[in-house]
Amino acid sequence: MPVLVSGNMRIVIIDDDTTLAASVTSALSRNGWACRAHADGRSFIATMHRESYDAYIVDWGLPDMSGLDVLRAIRARVPMTVPVLFLTARDDELDVIEALEAGADDFIFKPARIGELQARLRAMWRRHSRIPDAPDTYEYDRFRFDLKLQRAWVEGLPVDLTQKEFQLAVLLLRNLGKPLSRGHIREVVWGRDSEIPSRTMDTHVSRVRTKLGLRPEHRYLLAPVYSYGYRLEHLAGSSGSSNADVAAGPG
Repeated sequence: MPVLVSGNMRIVIIDDDTTLAASVTSALSRNGWACRAHADGRSFIATMHRESYDAYIVDWGLPDMSGLDVLRAIRARVPMTVPVLFLTARDDELDVIEALEAGADDFIFKPARIGELQARLRAMWRRHSRIPDAPDTYEYDRFRFDLKLQRAWVEGLPVDLTQKEFQLAVLLLRNLGKPLSRGHIREVVWGRDSEIPSRTMDTHVSRVRTKLGLRPEHRYLLAPVYSYGYRLEHLAGSSGSSNADVAAGPG
């Protein structure tokens, strides 16, 4: 069987069927995936801000909550470019429609066959990999960023940002109004496996706030979200224009 995708991809399965979870973990690991399992919805949601994955497998019939609620929690924090496969023992057409409309990319009926599950994951990944080339610049309101050269301007004047400050600034502006977890910020800016002190992130946030003028007098508020992370708000609303879509972020 071909490798699912190249690289050290990560997938999570949320299912109380420990036998199935073990089979999926074993099969995917042989094909180059690192797989983590959660037996209930609450334990998974509690760790969402600390982990990120390249694909999600969610069971409808979890012991503590509906898989639909878990699916909605994923879609509230995870970009739509990350695929979600829904597992269900229900075969009613309305149930399938409900799962797809809640954000599932595909579904598979139980009892799940490992070969079919892998094939559907590969198909989902191929679909989501067809992403158009990213633009060279990102603009919003009075800010302009050259994404290739990593240069920034505020009202046409250049701003001296370090590489990490540049990445943090773009991340915050692309997620206006959305709380970003410390785990998600750390992964995007410093890398998935990085370990940095909280003070380092706080210092970078403070520098970005100062250098870009993200303060109420300039109609912006960059503030901590208690026990979670940070959120940047445009106090005048989204009056600026952008040449890129706002990206969602798991936290």
